[in-house]
Amino acid sequence: MTDLTMSGLVSSKPLPSVAADTSQIQKIKHTAQEFEAVLLRQMMREIRNSVFSESSKGGSNAAYLGLADEQLANSMAAQGGFGFGKAMANQMIQQVQAAQLINPAANAVKP
Repeated sequence: MTDLTMSGLVSSKPLPSVAADTSQIQKIKHTAQEFEAVLLRQMMREIRNSVFSESSKGGSNAAYLGLADEQLANSMAAQGGFGFGKAMANQMIQQVQAAQLINPAANAVKP
């Protein structure tokens, strides 16, 4: 393999990805991350309501705890969270790529 790399037949640089990060793909990734944050927020709210049922019934702490849950969920989602957002984004990107391959008008050879 090194002989091929040195001779220039095989590039040592990684090939560019088939689906470069277009604006549509960036939007998909961002939306999937936001959706994961919503899921994480709901999970934390349900856990807090079930575990701390006496303390979450009201008072001034409830608003602060909600804000803390929101910030924690956003931070977790931005760092990968549980992987829901990434898996969902990958699935949607594959669907977009498949639609681009199937669309005959855009890929047709023009005379």
